Amino acid sequence: MQKEYPFDTIYKKFSQRNAGILFINIATKRIEISLKLIEYFLHDIEYVIWIAPSNFLRTLIYTNEIKKNCQKFRHRIKYYAAESISVSDSKYLDLYNLINNHRTFCVIDESLTIKNSEAGRTKRLLFLSPYFTYKLILSSAPVTQGLIDLYSQLEFLDTKILKMSEQQFNHIFMPYKYQNYMIMKHWSRSQDENNILQIMKPYILGYDIDKKYIINHYNYDFELTPREKESYQQEKLKYIQSKNRLVFLQVVQNFQKIYTVSQNKLYGLQKVLHEILDRQEKALIYLKFRDELDIIKETKILHDIPFIELTKRTNKRKAIKAFERDANIMFCTYGVEKFGLNMQICNNIVYYSQTFDYQCKVRSLDSVTFNGMPSYMNIYDFWINTNLENLIKDNLEHKKDLLSNMYRNLNKIEVLRL
Repeated sequence: MQKEYPFDTIYKKFSQRNAGILFINIATKRIEISLKLIEYFLHDIEYVIWIAPSNFLRTLIYTNEIKKNCQKFRHRIKYYAAESISVSDSKYLDLYNLINNHRTFCVIDESLTIKNSEAGRTKRLLFLSPYFTYKLILSSAPVTQGLIDLYSQLEFLDTKILKMSEQQFNHIFMPYKYQNYMIMKHWSRSQDENNILQIMKPYILGYDIDKKYIINHYNYDFELTPREKESYQQEKLKYIQSKNRLVFLQVVQNFQKIYTVSQNKLYGLQKVLHEILDRQEKALIYLKFRDELDIIKETKILHDIPFIELTKRTNKRKAIKAFERDANIMFCTYGVEKFGLNMQICNNIVYYSQTFDYQCKVRSLDSVTFNGMPSYMNIYDFWINTNLENLIKDNLEHKKDLLSNMYRNLNKIEVLRL
C-alpha cells in the first residue's frame, strides 16, 4: 500500500523553520514531494538550487523525473553536482554569486554526501548555508556509518539545532566503547539514537524507509584452502614488512585483494548462481574490485552463461537494458548507480565481496527501486574466514543495528504524532 503524505502538514511544519528533512528511500517519491513543497514557496523565491551526486544528474531518468514534476518552474532550477562544489572553484563561485544575489530554495538529494565534515564540499556548503532562503535535505536512510553522519547535515539546516561542536557531539552521542579494558571506537547506544531523533523531530517532515518486500537473508562462510592460507600469510607478512607506515584502509584493500577470489568462494558462487538460474530468476552480483571479475572470467565457472558487466567504465543505460532483455546475471561494482533498472525482474542480490562502507550496501537496495520493487528479495552474503573479514562483519552488524534502531524510533515518533 502506497504511503500518503499530508502536504498541508508538511508545508506548515517546513514553513515554521524554512528547513526540513525527508527520509524516503524511493527516489521518485522524494522528488515528487520536494517539488510539490517548493510550489508553495514560488512566490518568495527566484531560483531552486538542486544539489545531487553527479551520477544522479547524469542519469536521464532522474533528471526527467524532476522536469516532469516541475512544469511551472523548470526554468528556475539550477543543477549542481555535489562533487563539483569542492573540485571546481568556478562552480562554487557561480553558486555563491547566485545565492548571494537571489532568494533561493536549496534541495540536497542524498544528503549523506555531506556527512563528512572534513570533505571540501561539506565545508563549502556549510559556509553557504546561511545564504539559502529555504533548505530541504533528502536521504534514502538517516545514517549508514554512525550517528556522526547526522552532524554536518543538521549543521547545514540550522546551527541552532545542535549548538555544539563535532567533538562535543561525538562525546555526547557516541561515547567510546570499551572491550577487554581497551578503547574500541565511538559507538552510539540506543538511548543516544533516540535522543538525537527527538532533537531532529521538528525538522523531520516525513519518512518512508520501510522495505516493501520480504527479504530472505543467507550467509555463506568459506575457508581458504591450505595453500591459499599459506600464501595469504606470506603476502600479508611481506606487505607489512615493506611498509614503514600502515594506513588502515590501504591495508584492508591489499589484504582483501589477496584472499577475495578463493577457490571455495568461487565454487560457492557457481552453486548459488545455478540455483538461481534453475528458478529462472535474475541475479545482481556485487564486487569490490574490478579484478575479481577478470578472475571469475578466467576460471570459466559460468561456462557459456551470458552475463552483463556494470562498472564505472560501462554505458549504464545499455548495460541495464541488456540485463533486462538478454541475460540473467549482472556483475556490479559497489557505488555504481542503477537508476532505470526495474527490480521487479530481479529477486536476488549476491554480495560476493564485502565492504566496510555500509552505505554501499544500503544504496545497492534502495537505488535500484527507482522503477519498481520485487515482492521478495534473496540476499546472499559471502564471507571468508579471516580476521579481517570477521572485523568487517562485526562492523557492518553494528551499523545495521544502528539503522534498524533509527527506523524503530522514527516509527515511534510517527505514532506519537498520530
